Amino acid sequence: MPKKKRAQRMSPDKRREQIMDSAVALIVSRGLSSCTLEVVAAEARISKPLIYKYFPKLADLFKALVEREYRFLRGRGLNDLPKNTAYEEAIHRSNLRTMEYLYERGPIMRLLASDRSIAGLAKRQDRDERGVMIDYFTKRCMDVYGFPSDVARVCSIMTVNAPILSVRALRNSGIAAHRAAEIWSDFIVGGNNALQTKYGKRKAAKTRKKKAVGT
Repeated sequence: MPKKKRAQRMSPDKRREQIMDSAVALIVSRGLSSCTLEVVAAEARISKPLIYKYFPKLADLFKALVEREYRFLRGRGLNDLPKNTAYEEAIHRSNLRTMEYLYERGPIMRLLASDRSIAGLAKRQDRDERGVMIDYFTKRCMDVYGFPSDVARVCSIMTVNAPILSVRALRNSGIAAHRAAEIWSDFIVGGNNALQTKYGKRKAAKTRKKKAVGT
């Protein structure tokens, strides 16, 4: 009878990540209902006592998975940008990161959110994450285009939410993540430029007035 492979020695942080990776693979391939700590332990090739050391309850594992997914997505790349980054570049980077994440890891978030015990946590994390992004783009729209706050808010809410609601249909249509991000980014920038003619006049008028006074 062949001997069962023993788990390699890992640091606690790496072992925790390995357990979560095994849980994700299990959930995606066999569904959330098949995920128990015992099955995850077998998938990760570790003992039951060891997995209980990291996650005493299944709910603890699910909570850690949700929090990790939102750490992956947090800021959608904006935190890494210099403060003087152009609005257009911020839009392109944010949309690319979002699309790549949703194409690759969207299924695990949908499956996790389907569990009642963690749906509230996922919803809270999602609301907080989207709120940060909406506030960021609202401020940028007001600064760059001179939009009133309500116009900037509408544009920002739609900018942030549209990829989340559209990604499944885009992927099923065979459109690559980078292509979808590129087209959506161009659509946003072009739309904002068009709206500036109607809603950005106040800022432009103030600028002209200041120049006239200076001369």
